[in-house]
Amino acid sequence: MSFSVGHEYSHGMIRQAPRLVNTTIHKFMKLRPHAVYLLLASGLVSLRAGPAMVSIGSSPTNTAFSTETTQSPASNDAATGATFKVIAGTPDSNSAPLAALHDGNIPRSDDDPASNFFFSGGGRILVDLGKPIDVATIASYSWHNGSRSAQFYQVYAADGSAKEFVPEPGAGVDPEKSGWKLIAKVDTTANKPGQHAASIAPNTGQSLGCFRYVLFDIQKNPKEARFNDTFFSEIDITDANGPTLERIQIPKIIKQVFASKDKQFHYTLDASEAPDLQEWSSKNLIPVLDEWYPKIIAMLPVDGVVPSHEITFTLKDTTRVPGMGGVPAYASGNSVVFNANFMRAQKSGEAIGAGIHEVVHVVQFGGRRERQAQAVGHLRPPTWVTEGVADYIRWFLYEPQSKGAEITLRNVHQAKYDDSYRVTANFFDWVIKNHEKDLMRKLNLATNTGYSENLWKEWTGKTLPELGADWKQANLARLGLRE
Repeated sequence: MSFSVGHEYSHGMIRQAPRLVNTTIHKFMKLRPHAVYLLLASGLVSLRAGPAMVSIGSSPTNTAFSTETTQSPASNDAATGATFKVIAGTPDSNSAPLAALHDGNIPRSDDDPASNFFFSGGGRILVDLGKPIDVATIASYSWHNGSRSAQFYQVYAADGSAKEFVPEPGAGVDPEKSGWKLIAKVDTTANKPGQHAASIAPNTGQSLGCFRYVLFDIQKNPKEARFNDTFFSEIDITDANGPTLERIQIPKIIKQVFASKDKQFHYTLDASEAPDLQEWSSKNLIPVLDEWYPKIIAMLPVDGVVPSHEITFTLKDTTRVPGMGGVPAYASGNSVVFNANFMRAQKSGEAIGAGIHEVVHVVQFGGRRERQAQAVGHLRPPTWVTEGVADYIRWFLYEPQSKGAEITLRNVHQAKYDDSYRVTANFFDWVIKNHEKDLMRKLNLATNTGYSENLWKEWTGKTLPELGADWKQANLARLGLRE
């Protein structure tokens, strides 16, 4: 454990960094000697007063969220089955769904938006526990390698019985004037980036009070930075009369680094979320991708673009990634993420071919550009073009024997050249065989320097719609059909 900063304070009191320990002790021992004590082992000062005590810990390196003053998140706390609702503010477009705050899972890295909930400009989250309970503790966890790690919020609670109670106090509504009780103020901005944990406990007694509703009024980190909204990883609310808490077990990090035979390329395999696929991937997936990556680079050269010499392959449950919906795999820069469930089911089927497809995207978009694009108003090809290139290399060069991109009686009438993936790959194969053998290189060059539909006329002597019509007629004729 390597947590470097931790402290405790009561809301409205004081927040101290370790370097102020001695001064703080001398001042407060004279005033309230019973309220100050020194934790020699961890260098922490605790000042207790008021209804709640906030304990804070942070670390730039820890991955388990446990500190000298806080414990790791629980998977069976009262928040697990509670209803979470945004009542003010707007979630960031890259944020995970609100369920990420109480699903019993935590991120696997320090920049994982798909596993964290975060606002765009602050907001309020209402938690309905379903019934009043004796709330023992409230805890919040966040993780980021920059300013998004810091937590800055107030938390309120209510049983809902007050005459003036407002169940959903939106922006601009003062909760304390609407039947809500201020429990604590949390501010971890003094701590370095990394994992931050804040635990709110009663100053005296066994609970903070009997409440059904908990309200988090979340502000942006007040420090100046480009991105200031906290990456919240998990929120715990524990019942004083509830079951023994089961702390989240952090899966073992399983990473392997492979080097190509010529040592030019290096591949990192992260099987932490799918350890059962580690051996298969290292013996079957990585060697094939290593064999084909240099081949694909040679097929798709662009002057001034240096292909990435490192690729990270991660196996995970992509159903938790917003917008991915459990897709087999996706690439971003020089990183490829595989859907672990898909890979398990397709180890002897489409798993490796899916990897070839994504490695093509790494070549298309993951290289380092040593100069600016040549074309003015540089336009990338539409998605159907780049996906078609990836599927052409997969289905017609890597595994042509599978005939996975064939136009058949089933789909010939509906097929269009811009249908993307397999259908577009089939169109590209026809163009290569009949008009332009160097089509793959030219399309990738256009991806980097500027695309225009007029290029098809330049390359083949025909417009794109004309080529599409000819390809369609060729397939109908091959199948003995008419339009």
